[in-house]
Amino acid sequence: MSFPHDDKPWAATAEFLRSRLAPPDRVLAPEPFRFVIPRAERYAAAETAEPRAFAWIVVHKGMLADIPRPFLMALGAAARPIFANEVFVVFATSPRPGDQDLDETPHVRAFHVYRDALPPEEPKPAPPVAAPPVAEAPVAPAIRQPAALPALRPARGFTRAPEQRDAPPRPWLAPGGVPGVARERAFQDETDRLIADYLAPGANLAVLDIGCGAGRLGALLPDAALVAGIDIAEGALARALPRHPIPSRFAFARMDAARLGFAEASFDAALMIDTLDALADPAAALAEAARVLARGGRLMVTAHNKESLPLRALRRLDLPVPGGGFSVQELTGMLRAVGLTVIRSDGLFLSPGWALPGASASLAPLEEDPEFVEAARILGRRAGPDYALAFALLARKA
Repeated sequence: MSFPHDDKPWAATAEFLRSRLAPPDRVLAPEPFRFVIPRAERYAAAETAEPRAFAWIVVHKGMLADIPRPFLMALGAAARPIFANEVFVVFATSPRPGDQDLDETPHVRAFHVYRDALPPEEPKPAPPVAAPPVAEAPVAPAIRQPAALPALRPARGFTRAPEQRDAPPRPWLAPGGVPGVARERAFQDETDRLIADYLAPGANLAVLDIGCGAGRLGALLPDAALVAGIDIAEGALARALPRHPIPSRFAFARMDAARLGFAEASFDAALMIDTLDALADPAAALAEAARVLARGGRLMVTAHNKESLPLRALRRLDLPVPGGGFSVQELTGMLRAVGLTVIRSDGLFLSPGWALPGASASLAPLEEDPEFVEAARILGRRAGPDYALAFALLARKA
C-alpha cells in the first residue's frame, strides 16, 4: 500500500497536515499517510486511546468502519473539524483561534450521515479463560548471558518503500542508490515543475511519454489531446491503465524505445523522464524520438549527471565513481546528431557537503530531513545542469 500522491483529495489533506504539524503532535490517519507523515498512527491506535490523545484525527469517510466505534462517536465532542474535502475530514483537538469550524459544511455533514448509517458494532468475543497454573518442578537458574547489542538501524533513504517501485535508482546515493520517500517525492516534484515549465498545459498536443512506467506524467498535461505512454515493462503498464481510464485521451502500449511503432511526425512533444540511463541503446532511442516528432516538436529529457560536483570530487580523489549517466555536453551532442537543438537546460538537486567523499555516514538521515531536502532542491536550481546531480534538457526539432 502506498500514498496516492496524484489523488487530489489525498494530496491536499497531506499538504494541510504538513503545514500545521508541530513536533509533538500525534496524528491518527489511514495507513498510507505514514509514507508522507512517518509519525502518523493507524486507526487501530484508537482502540486504547481517546480523541484528545491526538492533536489531529484524519477521518476517511469511506473507512469509518475501521475506526473503533466509541472513539468515532466521541470525536464530535472532543475535536473540531477544520479541514474537509470530498474524501476526508480533519479534526483538531486544539484548534487555533482563527480556525473555522466546518461542522455545518456539506463535506462534514456527509461525514455525520455516513457515521450515523453505520450498522451496529458486533460484540467482541470474550477473552478465553486462562487455565489454572500447573505446578512445575524447580529448575536450576540459567546463567545470565550478556545482552546482545541492538542491530544498527540503517540510515533513512536506503530502503526502497513500496510506492517507490517505479522510481529508478539514484546513483549519487549509496549504498544501493535508493532514495527515501521524502527525497524521491521532492525530486519528482521538481521534475514535474520543469515539465510544466517546458510543456504544460499541452493544449491540443499529441504527447509521447517514452518509458512511461505507471503513467504518472499524464496528469501533468491536462489539456493535451493525446498522451501515449510506452514502456517495456508489462507490470508498469498494468498500473498505468487503470490510472487513466479515459481512452480518448490516454493510450498505453508495450514497446521498445529504440523501435517505436509510430509513423514519422506523429507527435508534437515527447518526454523521456528517468528513462535514458536505463536504456540499452540511448542513441537509438533518441533517434526514434526525433523521428516521431513533427517539425517544431519538442523533446524533454532528464538524465543523471556524470559530471556533477560530488562525482567530480570522487574522481579528483581517485575514489570509486558510480557508473552511467551523461554529461550535459555529451547529451547535447547526441540530440544534435538526430536533428534536435537544445533550447533550455536546468539542474536537478545538489546535496551539500554530506554527499561528498569522506562525509560521515551518520549524516545520511539528512537526505530525508525536509529542510535539507529543500536545500538540495534550491542548490540544484542554482548550480545549473553542469554541477547538479541530474539535469533536464528541452530540445526542438528543426
